[in-house]
Amino acid sequence: MRNTLLLGRGGRILNVINWQHAVTLLYFRNEGSAVFPLDFHEDEVHSTSRAFKLPSVLLLTDRKDKYRGFDKLPMTRANIFLRDNYECQYCGRKLGTTSGTIDHVYATARGGTNTWRNVVACCRMCNNEKGDMSIGEYAKRTGRRLKRKPSTPQRDVLFRSYLEKDEYACWEPYLKARGA
Repeated sequence: MRNTLLLGRGGRILNVINWQHAVTLLYFRNEGSAVFPLDFHEDEVHSTSRAFKLPSVLLLTDRKDKYRGFDKLPMTRANIFLRDNYECQYCGRKLGTTSGTIDHVYATARGGTNTWRNVVACCRMCNNEKGDMSIGEYAKRTGRRLKRKPSTPQRDVLFRSYLEKDEYACWEPYLKARGA
């Protein structure tokens, strides 16, 4: 099913939420909450007695520009792959959702941490080959270096992949207006 772009006051991008959360916010919200649909997907979901159009973009105005998780982009496998454009950061090979792995640049076995600045998308071959070697050791052995230094991404990384899909084309004006 489709996701929903959640906007706050002034059109500020708050998050991307799943369709269940969007339907709950729009159709089953508490009295006094202000949620306005700005666009809908063509899809519907049905209960035993009612059909619900799936919102594509919702404007949430009852909160004071705060939304759980807005300030920090969660470090998930999907977000690491999005940040690294589904590309092995050692050999450049294109990765699929199942063909890629996550490599700790400084191995946890050597004291490396599980942070944005220490993880990269990596193909299985490079990850197995690197093992717990340091970057210098790996480069000396294979000639491969990191394509890009890992960094904490901006929130726009969440939206990049959505704009490539036709069903999210209606999000473009909202994302472009905010520089995502």
